[in-house]
Amino acid sequence: MDDCVSLIAPARLHFGFLDPTGLSGRQFASLGLVIEGYNVNLEAKRSKTLIITGDALDEETAKFLRVTITRLKKKYGFADDFKIVLKEKPPRHSGFGSGTQLALALSRALLEIIKLKPRTEHLSLAVNRGKRSGIGILGFDKGGFIVDGGKLTDARQPPLISRVCFPKNWKILLVMQDKTSHFYGDREIKAIEGLPKIKKEKSSTLCRETLLRVIPAIIDRDFESFAKGLTNIQNLMGEIFFNAQDGSTFSSPSVGKVIGLLAKNFEIGSGQSSWGPTGFAIFKSNDELQKALYFLKTNNLLTDGLRFDVTCARNRGYQLFKGGR
Repeated sequence: MDDCVSLIAPARLHFGFLDPTGLSGRQFASLGLVIEGYNVNLEAKRSKTLIITGDALDEETAKFLRVTITRLKKKYGFADDFKIVLKEKPPRHSGFGSGTQLALALSRALLEIIKLKPRTEHLSLAVNRGKRSGIGILGFDKGGFIVDGGKLTDARQPPLISRVCFPKNWKILLVMQDKTSHFYGDREIKAIEGLPKIKKEKSSTLCRETLLRVIPAIIDRDFESFAKGLTNIQNLMGEIFFNAQDGSTFSSPSVGKVIGLLAKNFEIGSGQSSWGPTGFAIFKSNDELQKALYFLKTNNLLTDGLRFDVTCARNRGYQLFKGGR
């Protein structure tokens, strides 16, 4: 169909900040990983009136998409209307970066139809995304394991410091809860502003673990070193966010309990994505993952409203299809 575009945008896991309270002058420098599954999948085409529909649509998401379209029209000066069909989306406020992926997927699809192709970093500013971490924006284009350099001002997005392909045989177990995080919008801003000031030594540790342990370990396929470095980063992030999360290193105690038991019994890289409640455990192989799933089942840990899913890294960014799919 002419002037019809389908787009698939991947989700990401946010592993932490290199300098949580901005001692360096650069705020929100982050590390994270783009993953398979939990995509935004939508289709857009011209229409006489604005129509937003689809199996994955709910009232909150419909409002979010309308606001995004209004911002696009204001920035790029077009008057066209569209029919948007949202086929799939990640759970919102759960640690997957769904807001950024929804906004970028919609924006890229609509602007493709009207033959505009701004850079994603500029597009994200137009739709008011990427106020903090740049992982979702950079991951939208590139996929893989990403480290960004943080922000100096709100007028520019964080620069890319490192992007490496992540081993797809290192399997990821997602531990999720049926509730969503309450750390978004104004509450997230207040929580970040209220984080305890950390000493330079802790920020130096986060940078050292990221740049001299985690990234080289990914390149060398050294799982033991990677797992140790990532868990060290996550443990330190848990300490920093402890008070904001009501005295816990995880926003969901049930998720934290499962991740803690896995960490005691298996060699994993583990922690919480962003503000959670989604937790993750990364395994060296599918065999190790299957042993862990058996452990969870035999110890009756598949309870408390928890859900488990297995995924892996995605080493590419969004996919765009002209003519629909």
